Amino acid sequence: MTRHTRGPALALALSTLFLSPAAEQAITRRELPAAERAPPLAAAYRVVLQSAWPQLPGTGGCENGGSETVDGMLSRTRTGDYSGTFTRHTRLVFCGAHGTGAGACALVLEGEGEVAMHGTIVEGGGLRVVWVPAPSHTAQVRGACDASFKEGLERMYLTAAHGVEFRLPAAGAAPRRERPEGYPWIVVVE
Repeated sequence: MTRHTRGPALALALSTLFLSPAAEQAITRRELPAAERAPPLAAAYRVVLQSAWPQLPGTGGCENGGSETVDGMLSRTRTGDYSGTFTRHTRLVFCGAHGTGAGACALVLEGEGEVAMHGTIVEGGGLRVVWVPAPSHTAQVRGACDASFKEGLERMYLTAAHGVEFRLPAAGAAPRRERPEGYPWIVVVE
C-alpha cells in the first residue's frame, strides 16, 4: 500500500517546490557580473631586453658572465600574436674547466646580428616571446680553450632558441620596465 501513496506524495512535494515563490526565485535567471575586460593592447611595441646574468669571479682574475641586449619592434599579426626582427649584441666571458678532464681556460664570445622574435599572448595579459638567430648572425670566439669547446659554444650561440615572458602595457600606457620572475632579463616595453 505504501507503494501507491509514495507517487502522489512525491508529486505533491515537487509541485509545492516548483509553484512556491522561493522556487520562482531559484529558477529565474540571474544576471552574472560582467567579466572584466582586459585593456586593449597596442598594435606595436618597442622591446628592449637587457641581460641580468650573474657576473661570477673566477680564479686568477678572470670572470664568468657577460651581457646581451636584444632590441627591436614587435608588431601584432593577423592572428593576434606579435612578431618582429630584433638586433642582438652579445659579449660572453668564461673561465675555468669546461668538460671532463679539461684544464682551466678562458674565452670570450662576441656576437652580433638579427634574431626573429615571435610572441604569443598568455593568460593574465602577458606575452611569451621566443627568438632564434637569423642565418646571417655572426659570432667570434677567442681564448685558450679547446677548439672543440669553442666550436660547440659558437654553434650553440648561433642556433639556440631563447625566450622570456613579460607583461604588455595597455595601448597608450606609459613604458613598462620589469625583471620577470625566473628569467635573467630586464625588459623595457614601450
